[in-house]
Amino acid sequence: MKLDTVTPAAAGSNAAPDARSPGTSGAPVAGLPPAPPVQPVTRPQPAASAEAAKQAAARINEFLRSSAANVEFTVDAASDKIIVRVVDSETHQLIRQMPTEETLAISHALDRLSGLLLAQKA
Repeated sequence: MKLDTVTPAAAGSNAAPDARSPGTSGAPVAGLPPAPPVQPVTRPQPAASAEAAKQAAARINEFLRSSAANVEFTVDAASDKIIVRVVDSETHQLIRQMPTEETLAISHALDRLSGLLLAQKA
């Protein structure tokens, strides 16, 4: 196995050694500074409002209707959470809902309880 070595330009001089690129033909690298690290570009995402969520759900529903899919997106009025429903396209019977009605009921009850706890502390 051959290792690339760095030798001074002139023996006995104070000259800087030649910089060689590892894994290349050994040609000297021009006196370029090292590249700065690449930073990912992040764009701040606007906060989703209830109205924006409702509009997005309506657009998704319209697209799915045009493609004959049987998935519906709605927004829960009390909690502003997105609800996904899978519906039989022939009978219009609910097959699956995420989150379930029970989960939404628990969420609403917890919201009410936290409101009561805050009212009692105040």
